[in-house]
Amino acid sequence: MNFIYVQYGGHSYPDGIKTDLVEVAGHFDKEDIPDISNYSLHTEYSYGKRKLNSDLMKGFLHLPVDNKDGVPQLWKSEEWAEEFARFIFTLTSEHQEPCVIEIHPPFNDYCDMEAFVTRYKVFESMIHRAWPDTPIVVENRAGSVYHGGKFILSKAQDIECLCKLIESEGIKLGVVLDFPQLLTGENIKPDQFDAEKYLNAIDLIYPYRRYVKGIHVWGKKKSINGRWVAHNGTLNDLFPMQEDKEIFLNGIKAICDDGLPRFLVPEVNSGADDLANVVRDVLF
Repeated sequence: MNFIYVQYGGHSYPDGIKTDLVEVAGHFDKEDIPDISNYSLHTEYSYGKRKLNSDLMKGFLHLPVDNKDGVPQLWKSEEWAEEFARFIFTLTSEHQEPCVIEIHPPFNDYCDMEAFVTRYKVFESMIHRAWPDTPIVVENRAGSVYHGGKFILSKAQDIECLCKLIESEGIKLGVVLDFPQLLTGENIKPDQFDAEKYLNAIDLIYPYRRYVKGIHVWGKKKSINGRWVAHNGTLNDLFPMQEDKEIFLNGIKAICDDGLPRFLVPEVNSGADDLANVVRDVLF
């Protein structure tokens, strides 16, 4: 596996691994970003509510109003896509351009996959006119406080559908595959792991793995009151059974063992030790 190591949350990788990029938040309540040369811009992901009232946001017509109860409705129209590109240009105007831009899918109550691709083309054209060498990747998503719709890119079948459209439409979009969110999208519970269902999902994605430009991986840990807390702990916390963890990791290796370079983002919030543990599991 050939990874481009992305630093997440300020936590260090295990000794001997040098990070290549730093992930920088670029959501809709941001007005500036840190001055970092090599960074991945992680744009609005519509998990929860935003204020949408910053001075930067006031310069746009669609971005502040295209929301439901404060949760941004991504890719609402072609006009939205054009403003989204301008938002990124403005947010990064005093800094180096991003080395990669990570975007997120819309909800299915107002947008389907074909409409998303049509609107995305407007965005890609503007970004690549300014930054022709900056890759754009979209992350599969599962889970939000949004009511009335679900993310259109959640299950393996959705990823397959998008990759077919990437081929037929000739766009340059890549996929960053969040493996724990894929489990959620497929309704696979780690503590009742359905190996057959997981491997079927991997099999659907496998023929299109050249479009998978990066992966996210993280643990999930139960709090003292028994609630699962995402992005905490290690894969040992996520998978009570060691053999289930090994099957999960083998799915990652199946997608990533072709030698193509891919971004690795270990999205662990619970400290450098947990992050290092997750990274070691993926690599070794």
